[in-house]
Amino acid sequence: MLTVIALFGVGAPVGFTAYRILARMRRFAVDRARTRMLCGFVDAFARELDVGAVPVEAAGHAVDAMAGTPEARAPGGRDLAGELGAEIRRVRLGAVPGNGRGGRSSEHGGAGGGDADLRRLFTVWGSSMRHGTALGRLMDRMRVDLDARLTHLGHTSSALAGARLTETILLLLPVGALGLGQSMGLTPVSFLTGNILGVLLLVFGVLLACTGALWTESLTVTVLGGVGRRAGPTRPDAAHLLDLFAESLAAGLPLAVAWSVAASCRDAAAGPGTGSDPDPAADPAADLAADLAADPVGRVAALLALGAGAAAWEPLRDDPWFGPVARMAESGSRNGARLAEGVRARAERLRAEAADASLVGAERVLVVVAAPLTLCFLPAFVLVGLIPLVVGFAAI
Repeated sequence: MLTVIALFGVGAPVGFTAYRILARMRRFAVDRARTRMLCGFVDAFARELDVGAVPVEAAGHAVDAMAGTPEARAPGGRDLAGELGAEIRRVRLGAVPGNGRGGRSSEHGGAGGGDADLRRLFTVWGSSMRHGTALGRLMDRMRVDLDARLTHLGHTSSALAGARLTETILLLLPVGALGLGQSMGLTPVSFLTGNILGVLLLVFGVLLACTGALWTESLTVTVLGGVGRRAGPTRPDAAHLLDLFAESLAAGLPLAVAWSVAASCRDAAAGPGTGSDPDPAADPAADLAADLAADPVGRVAALLALGAGAAAWEPLRDDPWFGPVARMAESGSRNGARLAEGVRARAERLRAEAADASLVGAERVLVVVAAPLTLCFLPAFVLVGLIPLVVGFAAI
C-alpha cells in the first residue's frame, strides 16, 4: 500500500509538471512559427507595394511567395496562411480589411501575440484604404516590430533553455544520491517506498521539485514579458500608434483627425474582449465619461475633436510612452510635417527601449532562478537524496 501511495505521489505531480512545461514549449514554437510567417508575408507585401502593386494583389502575391516556406508548413504557419488567404478573398469581394473579424481567432494564435499582430495588419490596411496613409511605410514599420518580436522570442527561448538545464542538473542530484546509496547497500529506495516517513519525504520532496520547476518557468517567462498583459500600452503598441499618427499627418490629415485615426486603429487591433460588456441599464453618458477617464489616448482624441486645442494634450503630458509627443504638440507646433518627423523619432526611441528591455530581461533570468533554487530544489535534494542516506548509515 505504501508503495502504491509513493508511486501515485510521484507520478501525479511529475506528470502535471511535464505537461505544463511541454505545453508551454509547444506554444512558444507555434508563436515563433506564426511570427516568422507573418514577418515574411509583411516583408513581401511591402516590397510588392514599393513597386506600385495594388494592395490586394500585393497581398495575394505575398501569400503565394510564402506558400512553399518551412514556416508555412509549420502548425502555426498553416493556420496563419489560411487566415490571410480568407481575408484577401474578402477584400477582393469589396470588403474593408479587418471588418468582420471581431471574434475570430485561430486555434494557436487566439490568445497570443500572433493574432493581435494579424488584427493590426488588417486594421492598418483598412485605415490606409479609408484615409490614404502610406501603407508601404507602415508595413515596413510592422516588419521591424515583428523582427523585434522574433528577437525577443529568441531571448526567451535561450533563457528558458538555460533555466531548464539548471533544473535538470538539480533534479538529477537526488537521483544520483539514491544511486550512490543503492550501490553502497544502504537501500534508500526501499526506505522511500516502504516506510511511512520515507514515503512522506519522497512525496514532499517531489512536490517541492515540481513546484520549483513550475516556479522557474513562470518567473523566467514573466521576467521576459511573456505572461499576461500589463495595464496600459506596451512600448511596441505605443510605437505602432505613433507610426499611424505620423503617417496620417504626412498624408495631410488635420491633427485632430490624425490622432483619432491612430486611436481608433489601436482599439480595433486590440480585438474583442478588451473591455467589459455594456450594462443596458447604465447611463451612456456616464459610461462614456468613465471610458475617457480610463483611456487618456481616447480622451485626447475626444478633446481634440471638440476643439480644445493645445489643452487637449494635458491627459498625456506625463505619460511614459506618449508624453514627449504630447508636450511636442502642446508646445505650439502646428506644422504637420515637422510634428510627423518628431513623432517618428519618438516611435524609433520606443522601439530601441523595447529592445534594451528584452536584453535586460534575458540577463535577469539567472538572478530570478536563485529563488526556486534556494527554496525548492535544495530542500528537495535534502529530503529525497540526503536524509535517506543518513538513515541508511544510521541503520548500519
